[in-house]
Amino acid sequence: MQKIVRFIKRLFLNDYVYCSIFVGILLWLITIIPINKELTDPFAEALSDFEITDLAFTKLKTKDEADTNIVIVNTGRMGNAELAAMINQLNVNNPAVIGINEILYQSGDGFADSLLIDALKNTKELVFAARLENYNDSTKQFESIVHSDSIFINFPHDTNSIRYAEIGFENMFTHDRDFKTTRHFYPKANFQGSEIKFFATELVEIISPEKVQKFMERATEYEVINYKGNYEKFTTLDAEQVLNGEFDPASIKGKIIIMGYLGESLQDEKFWDDYKYYTPLNKNYVGKTFPDMFETVIYANIASQILNDTHINVVSLKTDLILNLALCFFNVVLFSVLYHAAAVWWDVFSLIITVIETLIILLTTIYLFGEYNIDINLNPAMVFLLVLGQFLELYYGLFKIAIQKLFVKYMIVNEATKRERLEKSLKGTTKNILNDLRSIDVSTKNIDTDLPQ
Repeated sequence: MQKIVRFIKRLFLNDYVYCSIFVGILLWLITIIPINKELTDPFAEALSDFEITDLAFTKLKTKDEADTNIVIVNTGRMGNAELAAMINQLNVNNPAVIGINEILYQSGDGFADSLLIDALKNTKELVFAARLENYNDSTKQFESIVHSDSIFINFPHDTNSIRYAEIGFENMFTHDRDFKTTRHFYPKANFQGSEIKFFATELVEIISPEKVQKFMERATEYEVINYKGNYEKFTTLDAEQVLNGEFDPASIKGKIIIMGYLGESLQDEKFWDDYKYYTPLNKNYVGKTFPDMFETVIYANIASQILNDTHINVVSLKTDLILNLALCFFNVVLFSVLYHAAAVWWDVFSLIITVIETLIILLTTIYLFGEYNIDINLNPAMVFLLVLGQFLELYYGLFKIAIQKLFVKYMIVNEATKRERLEKSLKGTTKNILNDLRSIDVSTKNIDTDLPQ
């Protein structure tokens, strides 16, 4: 037992642990030091929205095959009558479900509206996108919803209607246009005490309820979007192509159809559009200037992810913490040994190891994400590694020496204090002994020496 205790003391009460704590404290202090934000904000803004895993989408996942189970239809700026004609043209070819990523309003033209109502009635399976609003932090639920006019959603129960249209919410993490990269979506939300699923989830549930059940059993608060690609990774039709019947009927039969705005036409390549969002597929990783993907295409990517069960498995915070701490401690041991052994070559060797290990961490993170859909966050360990060389020199070359000098000084002062106390104690003792000796009565009394005869 004593050997185990000594081993633990040697393991944890040594320079490696103290140096790790020292570097961690310095990093923490750097984060709380007030810095001129006018100088740092442009750089912080450019880098804050970048993640290492973004590289996996542009370098590895571009090889993914197209998903022909999902068809994207551009509605352009079509009115209700034209939209009705498009839906009728699609229904002829028996799609599995049609999703409408539009908020439909009555146009004031009764005839056009009636055409659209009839087209929606005759749709076998129909899902509308709606926007949840007014989130209540105390009740953890949304208080209101914005959806299409009721005449387009709630059909009367007669022989011509199949069912009421389903509604799925469209809110994403960046739905309110905050110029951040769209990486996540909520699988479900609480609306006035009732659970409502995400728009793309409702679409997939029509044709593959078992996939949606498996997806919902993951029970995550949010999911990382596993982007397959832009609209070229799906069967994509322009409004005029649908109206003119210029498409292969086989590409529609039994498929998920998502209708939504993708610009005036697919050939109209606008750099900026209110319906476009930044995604990890953006070619400009840092300092992006233009959004790159329409929201309808994002929903198609999410539907493909659920349908093909290609979800991103995010490593838990606990596991991330353990891995980062282990990497940090390993590097402290490695650099400490190198610092004491390399001498003159320390700077060169530490720089080489830092570069090599940083690349290994980067490539490992990208590879795990791109090939195995594992999202691991080793950024803290990488930041720790980048500053370790300089901070380790500061620890061994300055901090430890200063602590040792203070300790020696303390020991000297403490020893002098003890000696002084001892001398005072001895003086007091000597004085007491002398006083005691003086108080002893050494006088002799007359002793009768006469012995009896």
